[in-house]
Amino acid sequence: MNNEAIKAAQEAVQKSEEFDIRRSPISIASAVIYIITQLSDNKKPLRDISIATGVAEGTIQNSYKDLYPHISKIIPNWYAKEEDLKNLCSP
Repeated sequence: MNNEAIKAAQEAVQKSEEFDIRRSPISIASAVIYIITQLSDNKKPLRDISIATGVAEGTIQNSYKDLYPHISKIIPNWYAKEEDLKNLCSP
């Protein structure tokens, strides 16, 4: 991930704290990293995120499902436009 993607992920994790998402911080962070990489030109498969973070693929998928309804409020608008967010895979 480049510096811009890392900054976006950090901001997204902080914003996710405003919502009642009952997941561990590492699960949320892993899902956010997955989302950020899917919005970038350097997409990473879920398996790679799982290996890098030590979080099971199924846990990341479930966290993604929990974050998805709030995605437009979590992902910084300077990183991704609403149109880009709509192109993300529905959980």
